[in-house]
Amino acid sequence: MLENITTRFHTILLLAICFLWSDAVSGQNVLSGYVLDKQKQHPIPGATITIAETDLWAIADKEGRFRIENVPIGKIVVQVTSLNYVKLSSEIIMREAVDTVFFMIKDDLALENVVVTATIQSDEANGTTYSIDRKALDQLQMLSVQDAMSLLPGGKTNRDLTLTSGPQNLYVNGRFRESGNPAFGVGVEVDGVRLSPNALPGITAVDVRNISTTNIESIEVITGVPSVEYGDVANGMVRIHTRKGVTPLTLDMSSKPNTKQIGLSRGFSIGKKGGVLNASWEYTKSVSNIASPYTSYDRNSLTLNYSNTFNKARKPLLLNVGFSGGFGGMSTEADPDKFVNTYSKSKDNVLRTHISGKWLLNKKWITNLEATVGVNYNNKLSETSQNKSASSSQVSIRTKEEGYHVGQTYDQNPNADILLIPPGYWYEISYDDNKALNYSAVLKANWAKRVKNITNNLMIGGEYRGSKNFGKGNYYADMRYAPTWREYRYDEEPAINNYAFYAEDRVKIKTGTHAYLQWVVGMRSDFTSVKGSEYGTVSSLSPRTNLRYTFWERQPKTVSDLSIRAGWGRSVKLPSFNVLYKVPGYRDILTFAPGTTSEGETFYAYYTVPYTRLFNPDLKWQYTVQSELAVEMKIAGVALTIVASQGRTKNTFESVGIYTPFTYKFTDQSDLENSSIPIANRIYAVDKYTGIVTVKDRTGTLPSETLTYREFTRFYSNPMPFNNRYPVDRKSISFIADFKQIKSLRTSLRLDGAYYTYKHIDETLRMYMPNTTQNMADGNPYKYIGIFVGGASSANGEKKRQADLNVTTITHIPSIRMVLTARLEGSLHNYSQNLSEYGNIGRGFVLDSRDAYMPSQTLTDIYGRDRFVGVYPLYYISLDDMNTPIPFAEKFLWAKDNDPTLYNELAKMVIKTNTNYYFNPNRTSFYYNANISITKEIGELASISFNAINFLNNMSRVRSTWSDTKLSLFESSYIPRFYYGISLRLKFN
Repeated sequence: MLENITTRFHTILLLAICFLWSDAVSGQNVLSGYVLDKQKQHPIPGATITIAETDLWAIADKEGRFRIENVPIGKIVVQVTSLNYVKLSSEIIMREAVDTVFFMIKDDLALENVVVTATIQSDEANGTTYSIDRKALDQLQMLSVQDAMSLLPGGKTNRDLTLTSGPQNLYVNGRFRESGNPAFGVGVEVDGVRLSPNALPGITAVDVRNISTTNIESIEVITGVPSVEYGDVANGMVRIHTRKGVTPLTLDMSSKPNTKQIGLSRGFSIGKKGGVLNASWEYTKSVSNIASPYTSYDRNSLTLNYSNTFNKARKPLLLNVGFSGGFGGMSTEADPDKFVNTYSKSKDNVLRTHISGKWLLNKKWITNLEATVGVNYNNKLSETSQNKSASSSQVSIRTKEEGYHVGQTYDQNPNADILLIPPGYWYEISYDDNKALNYSAVLKANWAKRVKNITNNLMIGGEYRGSKNFGKGNYYADMRYAPTWREYRYDEEPAINNYAFYAEDRVKIKTGTHAYLQWVVGMRSDFTSVKGSEYGTVSSLSPRTNLRYTFWERQPKTVSDLSIRAGWGRSVKLPSFNVLYKVPGYRDILTFAPGTTSEGETFYAYYTVPYTRLFNPDLKWQYTVQSELAVEMKIAGVALTIVASQGRTKNTFESVGIYTPFTYKFTDQSDLENSSIPIANRIYAVDKYTGIVTVKDRTGTLPSETLTYREFTRFYSNPMPFNNRYPVDRKSISFIADFKQIKSLRTSLRLDGAYYTYKHIDETLRMYMPNTTQNMADGNPYKYIGIFVGGASSANGEKKRQADLNVTTITHIPSIRMVLTARLEGSLHNYSQNLSEYGNIGRGFVLDSRDAYMPSQTLTDIYGRDRFVGVYPLYYISLDDMNTPIPFAEKFLWAKDNDPTLYNELAKMVIKTNTNYYFNPNRTSFYYNANISITKEIGELASISFNAINFLNNMSRVRSTWSDTKLSLFESSYIPRFYYGISLRLKFN
């Protein structure tokens, strides 16, 4: 299928190139002029002037002057943007030379129209993209980027009011605790610098706590099919833009019960041609409990952004250089309620830098050339101090070699394979060191032409991205008291490298006076390699397309604007550290422990089997196929957007255990019974390779003895990355309805909401052994391994349905420069249910009681209310014959009447629910949360904002049908607890 898509794409691309080589209506047509402040009539240096659809642009100089050559003749749309000003869009009839003046208006609350909500970008045929600008973020009093997600349709206020409870991840297309790694698949960028979790152990996600928020100018959230220039993404994209440009000295101060924040910023010109430097500093302190503020997360950030435009008059080159450094983290060291000298703390230091250039060449064969180099370095060092005590020696295994190893004290041999920690009291101080470095280089060119009513913009690009961890991994401060531990250094693993090439063509065809068609089609090809990896170089293709048709816009009709959008695309998520590397593991078995000698010495011998994560030659990269359909219209002044989307994630990265048998020699007290050497005189020795125990007489009177032993066979579980071939399905319908302002009340109304469904059933066959350390009734190690559908758990799937509706009133009074928003967040429908299914033959069965092992003879539906449910393995294998799977249910039922010993052992593999409501449908009754926010500007010198979250202090009760209980919303996980905040912004011109 992908080959057909690729062929069609190449055909389309070839036609587009041929079209672009045709005669274009261009020449030395010049658009020039000035950009001025409308009120004060002074120039606005640094303003960006762009001619829509042609990708021609200019930057206003110190006097506000600009010049653009080779502008197409006819009607053009010019867009002018500048920091702290309202975006200006103007239509101009272009002739050979046009000189004009653009007057821009200050973006403040004195305007007739202000936007303090998320807005959908609907001017191009892009996937659904929501934009959240600084005014909305100020009204929200954002502490973390995660807070901004509440402004999306149906979004809810973040229930986590602090930064101390752990990593904060972003969910765009997906929810918390869902299969398919939804947070791992979200791409996050700050000024074009990608923040990637790929170099971190585990399948994790980007933690956004260390991103400074006071200097963010806007946030884009792409929920639809993204452009092909965005790779390594499968569940949405978040792009964060920091403040750049000339600004007065600004002091931001914010206070909430658990958080204090202060920021200082300034953007100033450096001489006539020196460009603009924007600098900002922020300090944030968040505590977990205001009554005991000793667990805190601190964030110190410094950001510098420099921009300059060279050769403004002819072929301007825009240069941007950015630097962002932050240090901080979390600590409980000052908590007096903790045991003395016990604590946990972690560094969360970050360094981001980028340099980018955009060059307007404006040639017949190329319009713009862009290059970006970015680096993100995150130093995460966690430290934990715990008080430990023991009445006997504790074993600390250090060996990485296979064989039998004997414990020794640290004083005897600090490099022993096994150390014996002496009895007593001590502190165990452990560290986990992650230093993740992500770096990238991107080069892309675009070619824009217009012929009459057809505009075409071709983009071709290539990029290189790498991820490397320079951390030491896990280690301990005092190796004398370190527990069982083997050094595994992250910095010894190679970098993950990805090379990508992409092409995208954008076509706009005017089909009528007010109608036009926009079509975007692109292809991305990624090549991933890790030096020395058995996976070699893996390639993947990502075709994507978006289509938009505008029937008419800004017409004097009941439906004054009407357009439809459709998109389809494939997005590939690259694997992480946890998938690609051979992380070592060890299985340790106690083989000889004769007890404590008369001198108090303890002897331990262990057998160690090392292993590494297995290579999977069939591993593929995870990807999501996404489609969406949207309608945008304006009906009787009501702006309405409805988006229906569907995403299917395939080949999700997971890990499965492969059981491998190993045999060892075991010697116990019974093997010592016939020893003639007195206990006080015994010296034990164990052969490293054979495991045979020898007893020597300390006095030399009696001859040495070789002890008898038994051979046992156990298993170790070796992890192997694999693709779950059963897809994760997500569907949603979201909408935004913005009503006309009621002039007499200066109030407008917004309704937004979303209906979301999720379903995943895992029918992967997975091995599971219920007990890998204890023995069976006959004294031998457990020898049976169950093969379960979807794993050894009661449920192998889940389905969800969720309907949310938000009602927001926005009261804006320009004369007093104030805006008030009141928002009611309602959960209309919240449904979930655990599933246990396998094709047409079922998976789980009803039990008559929690203690039963056989299916009920009277009840068959596991989804009936209040029923204990059991799950059998589909098959099991025995150590006696590892290659022959045995149908479990059939053998188990037979053993019940014919082999009680086998029956009792197989019964250990039966999975049973702990409660009788585990498979009940869980419907949560309606609940709501009410927030209020007020922002008041005091001229151009200051603004003050106040918000109250859950200001009604909703303490009503909600009913859950899962366990048929009612829960109070007070201090619950459903809504945030009541709190308020205030922020003050002062500007010094």
